[in-house]
Amino acid sequence: MNKDVWDDIGRAVTGAADTVSRKAAELADAARLKNQIYSLEREIRRDYEALGRLVYDRYTEEGCTEKPFEEICEEIARREILIDQYEGELEDRKK
Repeated sequence: MNKDVWDDIGRAVTGAADTVSRKAAELADAARLKNQIYSLEREIRRDYEALGRLVYDRYTEEGCTEKPFEEICEEIARREILIDQYEGELEDRKK
């Protein structure tokens, strides 16, 4: 009877180890996929940023004829002016 108990315990431990191993592999695969998704989303954000930079550069060089782009570019220009003002204030405070 002792042998049966130890065999049962051995099978239970082996089964548990297999389950833990499978779950760990599933979690690792899920983490890998999430990391790939995050990387792709980050690349898309960079592409959006680059695209926006191109539109804004064209606006500042040539002017923009499309109303939605023009409004956004004007807001960016307004904010850049504010940034310059704030940076000037910081420089004045340092002196």
